[in-house]
Amino acid sequence: MEKLHVIHRILIGIVLWGNTGCSSKAQQMEHPETKAAAEIVAVRFEKWKKGEADFFGLLADDVVWTVSGKSPVSGTYHGKTDFLERAVNPIIGRLKTPLKPELISLTADSFFVWLHFSARATTKTDEIYENTYIWKMQLTDNKITNCIAFLDTYELTDLMNNKEKTMNQTIAETKEYIGMWVTKDGYIRHELLPNNRYDEARGNRKSAYQGSYKVTGNHIDYKDDTGFSADGEFKDGVLYHAGMVLYKEK
Repeated sequence: MEKLHVIHRILIGIVLWGNTGCSSKAQQMEHPETKAAAEIVAVRFEKWKKGEADFFGLLADDVVWTVSGKSPVSGTYHGKTDFLERAVNPIIGRLKTPLKPELISLTADSFFVWLHFSARATTKTDEIYENTYIWKMQLTDNKITNCIAFLDTYELTDLMNNKEKTMNQTIAETKEYIGMWVTKDGYIRHELLPNNRYDEARGNRKSAYQGSYKVTGNHIDYKDDTGFSADGEFKDGVLYHAGMVLYKEK
């Protein structure tokens, strides 16, 4: 497997060298369509970098996106929804912080727009995920309709294989308990604040209950400001508390 990853890194280098080696010639030739497409990509990338937009909003609904190499998400995806649900979301689900992209180069030849960038994020296991990407794209009507993505699949595979490690962490370790927890009917809105205070609304009654809480492992203990105590348990992303079932609000 390591040999395959090394080979894939070499292939990325060849692709990048070939694109760079031809860039001077490409720059001497005018390619109005791909030049305009590259400008669209550049604007979107800058907004993504600033956290103002999601780059994948540039995808056409019927995009064909191929992730090269050997990794848990390598393969060809047909359609924006298919790609986001089966490739992008599983990756994002392992990250604690958003990916921070940095542009390395953006070029265009007579057929393709080539985006070369690096990206970095913190994982849910508090490790650093870093990768370098080359996206070979075609655009139609200002939307990406086809892309082949080259990347370091060793780093991606390592990230994806951290799922078991992430799942074995308690909610106290991940701190994913912080936020708003709501019953299915929306009647009870139970907010766990970062300062170990809680604020619970019931229907139109704001702050019906307030107090402090402590999370140990997957267990939570409450002490209300009025004096009573209660507890609860987190299981599979659901909070079971005082006979209620609460789901974390996205």
